[in-house]
Amino acid sequence: MKTGLYNIVLILVFIPLIYFMLIRPQRKRDKEVTSMRAALKPGDNIVTIGGIVGKIVRIKDDRILIETGSGKTKMEIVKSAVGSVVGKQESDKKEDKQPEEKAEPAEETHVNRSKKVTPKKLGAKKSDSKDDTEKDAE
Repeated sequence: MKTGLYNIVLILVFIPLIYFMLIRPQRKRDKEVTSMRAALKPGDNIVTIGGIVGKIVRIKDDRILIETGSGKTKMEIVKSAVGSVVGKQESDKKEDKQPEEKAEPAEETHVNRSKKVTPKKLGAKKSDSKDDTEKDAE
């Protein structure tokens, strides 16, 4: 009798434990991904679940047109293939910055580039290398 009651209590303890450890966090992640995909806009830089990096050109229902690569190749993908957003549209970046935060100009360092440097010839004679070292010493 006690073992049967023990088994029922054990099952009743494991059901909420499984819910809070597995099901609830997965639902939370799914909700975040769904909201991220719903917030996509043209101009956003994305990475697909297959690893393709591109910029959104147009969004139409459940499909997205992205351009990728240096040749601006355009590809049409399904919205559910978007894995993450790596860069927001330029207008969003400007809105995020506060007007008080202005970048201070970096200190300019002047490099003297007036001196010409010529490479030494390979296999130069010893007399030539002595002349070069004497010139450098002056």
